[in-house]
Amino acid sequence: MTSPALISALHRIDAVFGGMTAPAGGCLHCYDAEELALLAVPRAPLGDDLVRRPFHEVPGHFDDHPAVVRRLLPEFLAFVASGRFHGIGYLSTGLSRTAWRGWPRDQAEAIGGFLDTWWRETLAAPEPVYGVGAVWKLCVESHGSLAPVLDVWAAAPRGGIEDAHLGDWVAYRIDELLQDDPFVLPWDMDGEALLPGLRAWLVEHAVERLAGHADPLLAPKVALLALAPEERWAACSELVASAG
Repeated sequence: MTSPALISALHRIDAVFGGMTAPAGGCLHCYDAEELALLAVPRAPLGDDLVRRPFHEVPGHFDDHPAVVRRLLPEFLAFVASGRFHGIGYLSTGLSRTAWRGWPRDQAEAIGGFLDTWWRETLAAPEPVYGVGAVWKLCVESHGSLAPVLDVWAAAPRGGIEDAHLGDWVAYRIDELLQDDPFVLPWDMDGEALLPGLRAWLVEHAVERLAGHADPLLAPKVALLALAPEERWAACSELVASAG
């Protein structure tokens, strides 16, 4: 069930973006002219499939890609919040392919408010509708930055469900992190540039939060991320060997 806070964030999105239109020009190989024409009709219902597909297209598919993203936002985010998006996290989003943070203040604040609320509520839910990793990816990608997402995790109370989700996420990714695998981050972001910041954040915040994890080696492995790449695997092998 969608929470009051998320409903409020969606209402704000609709108040800001509802009724917007986009030019009806676009790729006729991927879309019918009738589908594209709906983009130029204010508040014409698009349905899950038509709102989802254009939201993941590269900009060259449309005559005015930012306008298409703005047109789709109310229906797309309502679709996401409903829990019906079964393919979440597999494709880049329209927001990541626009400069939305430079849009008018009310638009940027409405988008940022939704992402923040959705991420907070995902972390606070014992069994979120989508996996934490999928929501993390979409929020990081949409922001184009790690900071807004990691800051929410850092501010969460210690010892709660947020730490349990952090442990699950780190346990799934620790080998990739130790290898500096850029695919820990969304594929269309500069993983090599962002990985040092992610490693530093995990060393600063995750080591203590994961001290009580079911895997007693997880927190020590995270601490190894502070080492240079050539030192990590030798230290990790020694850590595992010492644990028997």
